[in-house]
Amino acid sequence: MSTPVLALFTDYGLGGPWVGLLHAVIHERLPQAAIVDLQHDLPPFRPRGAGLLLAAQAAWLPPAALVVAVVDPGVGSERRGLVVHWRGRRFIGPDNGLFAPMLREAGRIEVIDWRPEGIPPTFHGRDWFAPVATRLASGEAVDAQPVPPASCVGHAWPSDLDEVIYVDRFGNLVTGRRGVALPVDCEIRVGPHRLPWARTFSERPHGAPFWHVNALGLVELSVNQGSAAELLGLKVGDTVPICA
Repeated sequence: MSTPVLALFTDYGLGGPWVGLLHAVIHERLPQAAIVDLQHDLPPFRPRGAGLLLAAQAAWLPPAALVVAVVDPGVGSERRGLVVHWRGRRFIGPDNGLFAPMLREAGRIEVIDWRPEGIPPTFHGRDWFAPVATRLASGEAVDAQPVPPASCVGHAWPSDLDEVIYVDRFGNLVTGRRGVALPVDCEIRVGPHRLPWARTFSERPHGAPFWHVNALGLVELSVNQGSAAELLGLKVGDTVPICA
């Protein structure tokens, strides 16, 4: 039997015990699992932008990987848990728009009817979604019912989101617009700044802003050897006036 790959994608951050506890629960139930920490510094409480980042990263996951994805401001509420089958991989997490970019192409979407008894209400990543993932990876049955995409949060959202969805440690501003949806002759204007397209950083002078299609295939606003976040004064959630 091949080694199961479980990827973790959360807004938990690396401070505190939360990511470590996910690892501990997975290793206890499935010690042979290979765990991939895909991302843990997602902007808190923003499942829509996180979903766009998740869809953009999924192609680099091994086929048949299982992904525990948790950006869950409604934890403990009546929101549902989902297993989304998309491009050969399975994604487990809350039905709150986190999986919206995958719904239209999903091969199957299931609402999870099983959960361990007596679990605390505020850590479903550890106590519900990770156990579901380990059971599925082990070939165990998990009670779940198929549902149509239209029943899930975010099914009618557009494919692109013209706002900042992530700021990396260099100050690059990642947007929710797919690069294939923007022509290279577009000039993005932010206040007094005009950002032309460039293929990469070194094609622009030191300190000059520009936009490019990043390694995830998303439109990103950057500054060569500088911080676009500082220069442009933008943060997560701010609208980016992207031309048509």
